[in-house]
Amino acid sequence: MGRSSVTVIVPAELADGYRLAGVRTEQADTPTAAGAAVDRLIAGHDRPSVIAVHHLYLRELGSRRQRRLAELDSVLVVELPEGTADGAPGGGRESLRDLLARAVGYEFTFDPGEATR
Repeated sequence: MGRSSVTVIVPAELADGYRLAGVRTEQADTPTAAGAAVDRLIAGHDRPSVIAVHHLYLRELGSRRQRRLAELDSVLVVELPEGTADGAPGGGRESLRDLLARAVGYEFTFDPGEATR
């Protein structure tokens, strides 16, 4: 199987939505299970480029693991923004570009002809 660019780690009630959207999904029902999934993904040979973790889980991974994740140079781990029960975005309407820019400190341009902000 080829390298998947994005994998999300989310609780059961959100997993099917991501799967229906065609996103590689790891189901985790606790922060501990999410941590184990992150560890398994970064250690595997089919490692994704981006791992997006449910916002509550990423906050509970612990400072030691978060430091280790921040030091990775081949995988970017980002926090999924908080949503609402009705499916509407919670807080701001961050795009993938905004999430990545916040995670790495740089703004990305996906289209070479696109002007930067």
